[in-house]
Amino acid sequence: MLIQAAVRLYGSQGFHSTGVRAICREAGLTERYFYENFAHGEALLLAAFDQVIAAVLTQIVAADDPSLPTEDRTRRMLGAYFATLRANPTTARVFLVEIVGVDPLIDEAIRRSMHDLSEPLFAALDPDDRGPVKINAMLRRGVEGGLLHIALAWGAENYKCSLEEIVAAAWILCVTARPSD
Repeated sequence: MLIQAAVRLYGSQGFHSTGVRAICREAGLTERYFYENFAHGEALLLAAFDQVIAAVLTQIVAADDPSLPTEDRTRRMLGAYFATLRANPTTARVFLVEIVGVDPLIDEAIRRSMHDLSEPLFAALDPDDRGPVKINAMLRRGVEGGLLHIALAWGAENYKCSLEEIVAAAWILCVTARPSD
């Protein structure tokens, strides 16, 4: 209950504008319950972030269809990623905005989550199913960052572009990571 309340409040009011007391009130719990479960607000933010990542990853994996050609398969997963963020703007704000620069441990969690979220995409980009995609680590990070920035810009523009336009732009980034024959 605390985590769901934190996602709602961090996503609507911001992490720095939301105190423990407000989250407890939103969850209908006492502050004592909070401190029995979390050492501080950053720990709850990390738990909220982890929940958001798990939900987004679930949608990406559910959209995967290994029987499809590489491009169709990848576009389906990209569509799931962006559609999930658009459908849940509050959780998207936690994932895209509120988490950044809060704490070094959280920054490391962001790096890990970007890797986890992009893993199904990079796996789909291997058209011959030769095993894990072996690409330059910096290129991979660049593509992950590019996908994140597309999501940020799209949300900042109130999702004005169509999902198809966003997926098309993201596909172009992914193509740069495809292994060459």
